[in-house]
Amino acid sequence: MTLDYRNPNDWGKSPLTDRALRLEQFKAENPEQWAAMIEADIQALSTPIFESEDYPPFTGTEFLATHETIDDHPYSAAFGQFLGNGIDPDIANILAFGEKRFDLISDDFDDPIRQLATRIYSRFEAMGYWDKLPQSSSNIDYDYIPY
Repeated sequence: MTLDYRNPNDWGKSPLTDRALRLEQFKAENPEQWAAMIEADIQALSTPIFESEDYPPFTGTEFLATHETIDDHPYSAAFGQFLGNGIDPDIANILAFGEKRFDLISDDFDDPIRQLATRIYSRFEAMGYWDKLPQSSSNIDYDYIPY
């Protein structure tokens, strides 16, 4: 069945049909904008995810499944502290990379795990942990790591 966006009898048959008709109408009336939208979609699909997202390059679960020790993690001290205090590996990984995403733990500010994660994060932030990537484990003062 061919859709004719100018035919009023084609409108209202279904939401999908109406969307297709709107797109066809937009395409016919705005060819330059349509071409720009298609070009933007192509560019977005060709951009690797790690360049387009601000999230860590791997998930915590993926990291734990592919490594025998957390020492290979770029932020192993923070990752280990969050993991050791009962935080989900994926959330611990996001927090370890310096993202303040405590809402992933709970929306309740009084949640004890969220409060614990906030305290751990604050201690690492006060140490300047995320100011630069530690090059070796000798750069970390383990006396200040919260337990």
